[in-house]
Amino acid sequence: MAAPTIALRFRDTTPGIDTISEHRALLNQYGKFGWGWWKKTFETVDGEKIRISLRGADPIGIILIDRSTQRCFICQCTDFSAPESADIAIVPTYYRGHLAQMAGVFTMLSIAEIEYDAELGDAIGEQTFLWIGTAADPGLGHIAKPVRASGRSCVLHLSDLHFGADYAFRVQGDDAEIGDGRRTLTDCIAADLDRLGSTNDIAAVIVTGDFTTNGEWNKKTRDAALAEFEALRKRLHLTKEQIIALPGNHDVVRYPPDADLAISENAVARQADTDYETQFRTFVEVLIGRSWQASLNYVRRIQFDDTDLDICVLNSCTIVATQWTEYGYVGRGGIDTIVELGRQPIERATFRFLALHHHLLPIGSVEAPNSKGVSLTLDASEILATAQRSRVHVVLHGHQHKPKVTAYQDLPLHGEPSNDRVYIVANGSAGAKNGRLPAGERNTYCLFRIRANEVELRIRELRLDAVAGAQIFQGPLPIAALHAKST
Repeated sequence: MAAPTIALRFRDTTPGIDTISEHRALLNQYGKFGWGWWKKTFETVDGEKIRISLRGADPIGIILIDRSTQRCFICQCTDFSAPESADIAIVPTYYRGHLAQMAGVFTMLSIAEIEYDAELGDAIGEQTFLWIGTAADPGLGHIAKPVRASGRSCVLHLSDLHFGADYAFRVQGDDAEIGDGRRTLTDCIAADLDRLGSTNDIAAVIVTGDFTTNGEWNKKTRDAALAEFEALRKRLHLTKEQIIALPGNHDVVRYPPDADLAISENAVARQADTDYETQFRTFVEVLIGRSWQASLNYVRRIQFDDTDLDICVLNSCTIVATQWTEYGYVGRGGIDTIVELGRQPIERATFRFLALHHHLLPIGSVEAPNSKGVSLTLDASEILATAQRSRVHVVLHGHQHKPKVTAYQDLPLHGEPSNDRVYIVANGSAGAKNGRLPAGERNTYCLFRIRANEVELRIRELRLDAVAGAQIFQGPLPIAALHAKST
């Protein structure tokens, strides 16, 4: 067999199913097995090119790689067929019924475990397919083009807007009814920033997920969200690149609230059909100008006059498709992005923020641990440890609709060096109606003022009528900028 030509990424996502064991059982029974290609909608690989590569007399080598468990397998492949012409008898039963949603089926004659190839794992990243030896498109990778924000020093943090059924503010273009004193979100934010003298000082807006409610990506909701952010951008004089967006569990719904599917069946269905994620991706492309095919984990540098702010954006909505959709999970692609953040060159005073939707530490009472409860991000420990190694100063999140500021620092064991403290800022909800807020809570937003060696935080109440609300927190965070000599 010639050197491997193709790499296919996989991971075990269906409860009770070991992917490799299922395919090996078919190999033992039939002398071959079919490997379904669970291609993501944002991937652009041409199936015809794959078929051409298999027209020779000899099988080609294909590597199957699981980055989450760091396993590799090598297979002999003789054919690639469209789903409708595949031999379904050699495809595992747990996903036979979803072949129509797949990009094709590879026919394999063997499978053998080999040593994990970390370089190949890094190359394939979050894709499901890679021509071995080719370079990834840099425009779709983890490092976004930096944004210059001359003369500005503030970053606005919003979260949990919940456009749609749970949105509290007046929608752009709607006439207020008699007695309804609500204003638009833009009016209320701008009015409060005016009170602080910061309206013309915003360098970036970070939105940590839940733009919508229960995946309600109909035209009305989508248009309302886009119109609001267009108004906000114009009021604050920002470009699209100065909006930084990431998904929440209401934006990427893997188990619809009205679904009546067995957990294992839903897991397969969501692997085969990624429309639930595509809707958010295409929304974000219009919102911020970043390609819908690009990774949802990325780093964006904001360049102030004398300071840089690196913001690491994470998709924490990658949990296996079960009813536990309120739980966060970042996974290998996000962890790798935090590592890349730590590798970014430091040319002058630099602060590092990390932003995700789900919380990493408790911020309030955690709901009972049932299938639809709310709890911590499942890989929070690894995220925090990697963030510390990458010298992250501040983590931003939303999710539980409750503002809070906490600090995280572990004490060194076995003589290991101590890691820096990380401050974790929960924004609360900037847009949800009262019925979606915890008892006694209110809509809030965060404002960070970035100076050469200081970050000041304000957490402000955001009233629906644009009247001044309470200041919930104000003060500097005790962190110091990174400098080239300190890395």
